[in-house]
Amino acid sequence: MLAIKSSIIAIIMILLLLWVKNRNIIKPVNRLNKSINGIDIERHLGYRLPLTESDTFFGVASSINNILDKTSSYFYELKENQEKLQSSNEEISATYQQLAASEEELRAQYDEIQSYTEKLESLRQKYEIAIEGTNSAVWEFDMEDENIYFLEGFKNIIGRATKEKENIYTTLKKFLSLKDEEKLIKEIVKYIRGEKEEIHIQVKITDIFGNLKWLLIRGKGIFDSNNDIKLINGIVLDITSMKGQEEYISHIAYHDPLTGLPNRRKLMQKLEEDIVESNYGAVMLLDLDNFKGINDTLGHLYGDKVLKKIAEELENIKDEKVFVSRFGGDEFFILVQGEKDIDVIENYAKQIMNIFKNKIIIEGEETYLSCSMGITLYPFHSNEVSQLLMNADMAMYKVKNLGKNNYMFFKEEMTEKLQEKMKIEGILRNALKKEELKLLYQPQVCTFTGKIVGFEALLRLKNKHISPGQFIPVAEETGLIVEIGRWVTKESINQISKWKKKGLDIKPISINFSPKQLNDLNYIKFLENTLKEANVEAKYIEIEITESIFLEEKEKNIAFINKLKSLGIQILLDDFGTGYSSLNYLTFLPVDKIKLDKSLNDKFLEFENVKVIDSLIFLAKSLNLEVIAEGIEDVVQYKRLKAAGCHYIQGYLFSKPLEVEDAEKIYDDNFLDKISHDQL
Repeated sequence: MLAIKSSIIAIIMILLLLWVKNRNIIKPVNRLNKSINGIDIERHLGYRLPLTESDTFFGVASSINNILDKTSSYFYELKENQEKLQSSNEEISATYQQLAASEEELRAQYDEIQSYTEKLESLRQKYEIAIEGTNSAVWEFDMEDENIYFLEGFKNIIGRATKEKENIYTTLKKFLSLKDEEKLIKEIVKYIRGEKEEIHIQVKITDIFGNLKWLLIRGKGIFDSNNDIKLINGIVLDITSMKGQEEYISHIAYHDPLTGLPNRRKLMQKLEEDIVESNYGAVMLLDLDNFKGINDTLGHLYGDKVLKKIAEELENIKDEKVFVSRFGGDEFFILVQGEKDIDVIENYAKQIMNIFKNKIIIEGEETYLSCSMGITLYPFHSNEVSQLLMNADMAMYKVKNLGKNNYMFFKEEMTEKLQEKMKIEGILRNALKKEELKLLYQPQVCTFTGKIVGFEALLRLKNKHISPGQFIPVAEETGLIVEIGRWVTKESINQISKWKKKGLDIKPISINFSPKQLNDLNYIKFLENTLKEANVEAKYIEIEITESIFLEEKEKNIAFINKLKSLGIQILLDDFGTGYSSLNYLTFLPVDKIKLDKSLNDKFLEFENVKVIDSLIFLAKSLNLEVIAEGIEDVVQYKRLKAAGCHYIQGYLFSKPLEVEDAEKIYDDNFLDKISHDQL
């Protein structure tokens, strides 16, 4: 029992001890542990452990709080030092960055200086090359002591060394002529006075070898603080070679390459200068007669040699008053300068004409030439270059029209004729635009039946009293005949088409063909297309040509006519008997008919001369050619032509040229019925 009590007491004591232990040790330890876990210096630097004096671990908690106080103090001090350190680091970083930027800037400046150094070296080398390559020299003129310094290259120009410093006037006298010396001094003075922006002048010198050299001198001033010129720096450039090239180019520009004579440009320049300086003189235009025939028969190379020979002959009569030039082609202009005596001027003209009295022999070939020359005087006829050239041209063409191989002075009435020609040209151009051209139709009548066998289309101007004899030559000269020729061709073909549509018996229309139309390279194609569009057969178109077509480029023109014939076109030789060698032409020309000219009929249809006509008609028939006599106005002529066997008659005996409406009215008439049997 006692043992049980002792055990119970022991248990109670143990439990009591455990309670005391729990109260005084375990719970305080847990509280202390919890408090310690609440410490967070980073987030809550002011945190402290709660203190209870009765607490078993009061002393421990107090010690921990003391540690926390010191830690907090150290932390604040550390933070303050950290901020100071960070500030110092930032200052150091900024300083470093500044140093780095300065280093970069210094490096860039160094690179830039290095680049400038390289560029300066390159420029120095280029400068030396330029000085040597251009054969130039650098100079400097001191305004105070009037000394000139030659820095580079002058030795190469003059052929000897010079003093580095020398009085400018001594230098100028040494190398320049008096004229060029004065010219250069004037140039410098003008620059100093501000009259020029720079010194820029060309002068001539003679080097030690006696060679003439051209120098270009350029310079500009260096100004002091008072804006006064202190120094003048510049360059002397040897331009001798360039001057030679300029002279060569100028010679080419102002001279004819074939003859070496001054050309058109030089002539006009010379004439303009002489009109101002001399005030009077003469202009002569020389044009070779029939020179194209020489080119065509003997060749262009031979023709060129003839031109050179003529140029030499003209040069032989040249004196201080005479200026000879080649204007182009076979035209030469001669100026007689400063002369107003007509007899003297005419004497020069006669000397020129005498050149052509003798034969010209080139490569064994003998050639005879003639020329036509027009002469105009200044200021008597004009003071304008263009007008003087035109005057000489008009006078020259007047000589051509009168038979060539002569000279003539310009007359004012020639201008009136030129103005009339220009007026007619304007009318023709306007007529082409506004369809103011028309065709009249003159019947061609069979000599034996009296019936119309065809018509000749004759060009007229509507509402204008200008005859074909006036406007056709103008059309020829201006080239309008090409366009007019096409109009006549198309109008004639269209008229045949209209007659065809009316059911009339188609009669051919003959149209006149100018030599100028041979230059219309597309005419044959145009003719072919026009016939096709109008549905007209080529055999109803007859083309009248004259012998003049074959005077130049004979083979080429015959080939052209043969192309026309290949289309089926009939070819008539017009104005037969008025040309150069009509009978000879008949043996080779591709013609189908000949047309006896009115002048031939008037001359040889007289009773005593009628055998000439008989012979011509007989010859034509023997060559299988048909004959038309034009300009027949009386029955006597008709009867004689009929007796000679002439095929067709055209003329006022039967009908004048008619409007198309009137032509249609007599379309099927028999003209023999209109002539009395007594007359026949």
